[in-house]
Amino acid sequence: MDRKPVDYGQYSILVIEDQPFVRRTIMQILSQIGFRSIAEADNGETGMRECIRTTPDVIVCDIDMKPVSGLQFLAELRASAEVRNRRTPVVFLTNHTESEIVKKAMALGVNGFVVKPPSFGALKERVDRLLAGK
Repeated sequence: MDRKPVDYGQYSILVIEDQPFVRRTIMQILSQIGFRSIAEADNGETGMRECIRTTPDVIVCDIDMKPVSGLQFLAELRASAEVRNRRTPVVFLTNHTESEIVKKAMALGVNGFVVKPPSFGALKERVDRLLAGK
């Protein structure tokens, strides 16, 4: 079954990652995929402010960040009265294969995982799957 190609230009995406080099790399990949509207934040706290400000269609978020982690960000997003879409799909970037963290993320309603550092193919495949439902 052929899916029609995704017009990434019509979607906005938010990258929340505390390491500037990794964040720039992910933003570069997303730009190569075809996204034109890419917002960025350096932790879960600034990420929440960006969510309220920009209303992204998809969020790519690191798990290990301080002062506000990806798990804390996701819990806050799903419970927030301020964001326009609490169900915005979230993809976690992780080096974690620890089942506890994966279980917590699933319980909070994460939509997928991509191993760090993400490859073009892995990131595109995950984002395609989320946008297919939009």
